Amino acid sequence: MEEISIKPQRQPKWVVVAINIAVMVAYTVYFRFVEGQYNFIAIAMLIAMHVALCLVLAIFVFSKEFLLSAALVLVIGFSTCWLVFAV
Repeated sequence: MEEISIKPQRQPKWVVVAINIAVMVAYTVYFRFVEGQYNFIAIAMLIAMHVALCLVLAIFVFSKEFLLSAALVLVIGFSTCWLVFAV
């Protein structure tokens, strides 16, 4: 009888995306509640560094997971900054 080698399909690593979103939420909440005021420039700089780091990691590690993380951090972070700036 022949053995059939079945390779398991690579599942997307949603943990990477969840951790990146959790980190973004953590520093946003920190600057809002611990510092006492919403520091728009600091959050914008952190979001830009976070997106840049995700893009660099997308080149070298898990391309799809970190690319998706960069896109989500950029969209959610931009909308958060825009909402606070508009109000």
